[in-house]
Amino acid sequence: MVIKDITKDYGHKKGAFNININIKKGQIYGIIGPNGAGKTTLIRMIMGFIKPDSGEVMIDGVNTWDNSKIIMDKVGYVSGEIAIYEKMTGRGYFKFVEQTKNFINKDFFDNLVKFFEVDLDVKIKKLSKGNKQKIAIIAALIHDPEYIILDEPTSGLDPLMQLRFNELLLNLNKKMNKTILICSHIFQEVAAVCNRVCFLKDGMIKEEFDVDKNDLLKIENKFKEIFEFDSNSIFKT
Repeated sequence: MVIKDITKDYGHKKGAFNININIKKGQIYGIIGPNGAGKTTLIRMIMGFIKPDSGEVMIDGVNTWDNSKIIMDKVGYVSGEIAIYEKMTGRGYFKFVEQTKNFINKDFFDNLVKFFEVDLDVKIKKLSKGNKQKIAIIAALIHDPEYIILDEPTSGLDPLMQLRFNELLLNLNKKMNKTILICSHIFQEVAAVCNRVCFLKDGMIKEEFDVDKNDLLKIENKFKEIFEFDSNSIFKT
């Protein structure tokens, strides 16, 4: 996945500016930044949902804006804002999603349902936020995609399920060679699974580096440095 010189300028310093990222096959890459840093704009350009003002995104040599159908077959995407048909049951929703895909890995799907312990016969609108998030994740992975793009993926998941989800991502990466991109404002979430990260601030990449063995302290210190975080500042007069 190659993100080359992409910019989307909404004015007033909002958007994403001159982004360059090269994500290797089989890598778990993390984008860290606070709310308003430009993460969602960047993800939407990567997915081909919005057109960059300049630059391009290529996945397996395919331009994501010009070839959205091909990209959707290759990529499993979880949005930061859940948008699913809540009047359906989980089972009904997954049947609907299946119709939009060229291929469904039934065994993989069944294993995901068991893993997330989802009741497929309950109306989605009656589910908790965490269980709705599980439905969204399963729907994104139902076609066994080569690439997985996650925008704030653990939002709504309880701490135990967050840990299990991290283990799932690591297994998908190690055992099935999935390439995974995680976008989050929670650096602990990224540190748990990623082997390379970048920091996004004001729509621009401020720093990019490799992560070794859950190097949480390194990421935390970089986070504080880049975003000028000082918890004592509120007490200063």
